Amino acid sequence: MRYHVNLVIFDFDGVIIDSGQDIAGAMQHVLKQFNQPILTREEIISYVGHGVGHLIRNCFSGCDDDTIEQVIPIYRKHYLENAVVETRLYEHVEETLKHIKSSESTKTALVTNKPEDLALKILEVLGVKQYFDMVVGPESVKKMKPDPEGIIQVLEHFKLPAQQAIMVGDSYVDVEAGKNAGTLTCGVTYGLGNREELIKSSPDIFISDLAELLEHIQ
Repeated sequence: MRYHVNLVIFDFDGVIIDSGQDIAGAMQHVLKQFNQPILTREEIISYVGHGVGHLIRNCFSGCDDDTIEQVIPIYRKHYLENAVVETRLYEHVEETLKHIKSSESTKTALVTNKPEDLALKILEVLGVKQYFDMVVGPESVKKMKPDPEGIIQVLEHFKLPAQQAIMVGDSYVDVEAGKNAGTLTCGVTYGLGNREELIKSSPDIFISDLAELLEHIQ
């Protein structure tokens, strides 16, 4: 089945970029600075996708809110300086974005839990910034995904009904955010999110390569 959409909203980490190794490397650096046990990159990556507070809370043993506030600026500074060391676009991402943007009537946006300045830097370094009409990060919303606020903000900006939009993500939080906003939803199985949780969230579409999205939308 093909869906008519005028707006494609993407999550970032695990959908557009394979960023797990750089996130994990930055967190290992901070854990070392705070004399914490150094977790494996695989374990750190399993906590990605719910914002930096969630990531730190799960990586630091006995972590309280004061510790999180101490760690966040140090983590962000190191990550900002090392955000595109191993980070790459997933296969077929650029071609897919280019195809979507070839239609003047279709808008694209990122709704991400990654800070906007960092997201824009990565998009620019990887050469795909021009394919996105809007980027919404945590500083532009009161509540992050799975709350639909970011998606609703994009819909209102482009003056489009939810039924004409699709949310594409690798995590159940993306699917829930899309459903809560009333959009179509697409789950990507190649990303960083927990695959079992993604399947349980029952998106309208599953894809294993971003290029497959073009088979489902028009």
